[in-house]
Amino acid sequence: MLNTVGLGVLGIDPITAVYMMSMRLRGEKKSRITWFFLSFAIFTILVGTVLAASMGAAAADFLQSVLPDDNSQFWALAEFAVSIVILIWVAKRVFAGSGREKKEPRENARGGALGHVAMGFVFAVTSFTDPTFYAVMLIGGESRSVVTAALLLALWFVVSQCLAMVVYAAIQCNRLDSLAARLDEWEERNLTMFNRVLHGVLIVVAILLAADATVYLLTGDYLL
Repeated sequence: MLNTVGLGVLGIDPITAVYMMSMRLRGEKKSRITWFFLSFAIFTILVGTVLAASMGAAAADFLQSVLPDDNSQFWALAEFAVSIVILIWVAKRVFAGSGREKKEPRENARGGALGHVAMGFVFAVTSFTDPTFYAVMLIGGESRSVVTAALLLALWFVVSQCLAMVVYAAIQCNRLDSLAARLDEWEERNLTMFNRVLHGVLIVVAILLAADATVYLLTGDYLL
């Protein structure tokens, strides 16, 4: 359960929360937002449970057999690659941040309940691009219990979609306008500082990864 909570934190997804806010702000009924959110949750947990029960344990055994050892040179090369990607991403944000233009949100057409259920299924499919989803699925498969797999996936969903759940509760309690106003106020006051802290943390992470890989290439042992 602790591993699942940790993976949920790593997989926190703000996109669903933003999409639900846009749904409400453009006039969608609360019942249709409920259809979308419930279908998203049910499809994600159901599909993950089926995969975990049918092939989760076998997939875990397969991954353990093909992944490099902990002391493999592969991880040093991967650390170098990740550090370079991080530094490039930070450099692009720092040097091109002020000149970027804000895109106006597109106005989506309103649909019926079936359309919102279908959109929930689409969002559930996007979970397959999240490595933390696969990790939780494999943990559930290793337990060899359908109930345990379902509970772990439900726990992962609650943690990773905590922002969406806050937005959903605000919508149902008619507090979305207040929430949106507070977010705008926070952004005006803290966005610059937040970006600086984020960039600083990422640069430190990139340096540590590069140092760890360098130590391995020189000594044959990882620093971290």
